[in-house]
Amino acid sequence: MPKQAIDITPAGSAVPVYLEEPTDAEIAQRQTEATAQAAAKTARETVRTSALAKLAALGLTEEELATLSV
Repeated sequence: MPKQAIDITPAGSAVPVYLEEPTDAEIAQRQTEATAQAAAKTARETVRTSALAKLAALGLTEEELATLSV
């Protein structure tokens, strides 16, 4: 259910300004998206760390790994 818009028009303004707060469903959707993005970032970091470890095991030097890490 949409929440009531709040009139926040500054004094002397020619244009009315309203604050529309997100609904509970919109807030839940944003939280779900943020959680999914955080999980994707963690997964990318895990894959990257694993790849660098495998390259190090193949004999790449620390300098070469640092070049790849950027």
